[in-house]
Amino acid sequence: MGAAMPLSVALATLAAMGIGGGAVLQQGQAHALADPGAITPRLVLTLMRRPAWLAGVLVMVLGFAAQAAALGLGRLAVVEPVLATALVFALLLSAARRRRWPGLIDWVAALCAAGGVAAFLILGHPSGGRARPPISAWAPVLAALCLVVGGAVRWGPRWPAAHRAVRLAVCAGLALGGSDALTKTTIAVAAARHLAVLTTFAPYALVVAGAAGFLLQQHAYRVGELAAALPASAVAEPVTGTLLGLTLFQERVGVHGWPVGLGIVGAVGAMLWGVRRLAAAPLVVAATGPPLRGGRGLDPEATPTAPGSAPVTQDPLGP
Repeated sequence: MGAAMPLSVALATLAAMGIGGGAVLQQGQAHALADPGAITPRLVLTLMRRPAWLAGVLVMVLGFAAQAAALGLGRLAVVEPVLATALVFALLLSAARRRRWPGLIDWVAALCAAGGVAAFLILGHPSGGRARPPISAWAPVLAALCLVVGGAVRWGPRWPAAHRAVRLAVCAGLALGGSDALTKTTIAVAAARHLAVLTTFAPYALVVAGAAGFLLQQHAYRVGELAAALPASAVAEPVTGTLLGLTLFQERVGVHGWPVGLGIVGAVGAMLWGVRRLAAAPLVVAATGPPLRGGRGLDPEATPTAPGSAPVTQDPLGP
């Protein structure tokens, strides 16, 4: 495991770059569409007609391939914090693409959000664990994921506009964190039993959890700016994966002495502050209002409006 650790961290870094870059391309395309209201796969079907969005998905898939390789080599509680740096990569790429740089405090918040989880695991020194938890241990986790996804689909469209993107992104991160854990189990079972893995629940649960997280993330991109939609999921996913690593996979975190314990508390506090600060940034708050013609959130197919009237956009998803 020692020799494989540097390689798993390198692969996780490449995964973070791919996931972050893919997020920038996807959010730019999703945010240009009219709000579909209900959370359904129709949004994804519409986005599939946009080459830039497909390019973003391809980059993201390459990132996920690197992530799967990293999870196959390293511990979940080590790989997941590295994946949190996808947030920093995404914000850097987004700022360069838009030529509109966030303020210094927002960059500090992004670093706190991405680095808080990493610091938690670095200080904790994770070790041990199992790669294939029994189905009895998975049952409550899968039930909780179903409740999260079902609740987001049912109540998400009714959430206040100012908080909808963040809440959807949190739910997406929870589902994706569960899919990360399922990825590790699927790889471990496939390595030991080869095609017999298809007779187990893991690969099918992985597809469902991954698809649910992807769908919720696209809707979060649609209703919010990148600085609102990505930080919450970029933190929720590794935190969920880490907690599952420490509980479901029985990985251990050693806390030796009060300075380390205090550092862990500080890391968690920095992470939570970073997400809260980014969600309240002026760039994000301004995006929750009605789009103006020529603004970044306007559907390019919007209909013209008379002077003084409210802008009206055509729903590209149909009636």
